[in-house]
Amino acid sequence: MANVIRNMNFKPIIEEIDYKRLGEPQPSATVNMRVWDEIKVERLRSDAVKVILRRFVKPEPECIFSIEVALSVEVLINTAEYDKLDDCEEYFKTSPVARLLASNISCILSGLTLHSQIGPMITAPVVQFPQ
Repeated sequence: MANVIRNMNFKPIIEEIDYKRLGEPQPSATVNMRVWDEIKVERLRSDAVKVILRRFVKPEPECIFSIEVALSVEVLINTAEYDKLDDCEEYFKTSPVARLLASNISCILSGLTLHSQIGPMITAPVVQFPQ
């Protein structure tokens, strides 16, 4: 299945950014920032798909901020190889496409959180899917 992606010349596009400022944390409270990703693959035409990676940042307990960032990229595919896939989303989770999107989202998140109470939030430039 190595020949599914026909062209590695990608240009990520911002689909959505949702930043919500929440309340202040309790004094001396421990706040855990949960970070996870979701991937979606949409068929655009016979030789192309759109891969959308969405990263969520949610604090526990709810305070400081919550963020969702979604980036997408249009990928040219080899139709015959793509149609052989059992699960296209599983394929793209471990592909260079997901790594590229995760890396770009990581940069966007650090910029969005630069002036927050905790300073720039540096998330891993790799995909983080819940188990």
